[in-house]
Amino acid sequence: MTEFINKLEIKKIHSIVQKIQQVTQRIDIFFSALLFQAWRRTSYVFNKREIYTSIKRRKGDCLRCGRCCHASLKCQHLGYDENGLSLCNVYDQKPLMCSLYPYNESDYFYHLKPTCGYKYDDE
Repeated sequence: MTEFINKLEIKKIHSIVQKIQQVTQRIDIFFSALLFQAWRRTSYVFNKREIYTSIKRRKGDCLRCGRCCHASLKCQHLGYDENGLSLCNVYDQKPLMCSLYPYNESDYFYHLKPTCGYKYDDE
């Protein structure tokens, strides 16, 4: 009986550790994305010419997955159409930082870069 109880306790502890690891990973992604948002805006203010030059090298298209729109905080203007594709509800007045994403080869949320439809030649 004691062995059975020990196995249950080990399973419970293992389950708790897994949940803690999942929460920690989400927190890490959230804060790194939040810091990245701040870096993007600062970089834009000081490097406008470079950004507009590098964006001309951008290839591909937006996949309309919506992941960049809620990489740190979910955008209040993000919606979805009947096919499940993301949709900007203020597209005509879309914020500049949104329409520029990604503006160069280092301007990707690290957890989204592999799945983004935009690519640069140097990658």
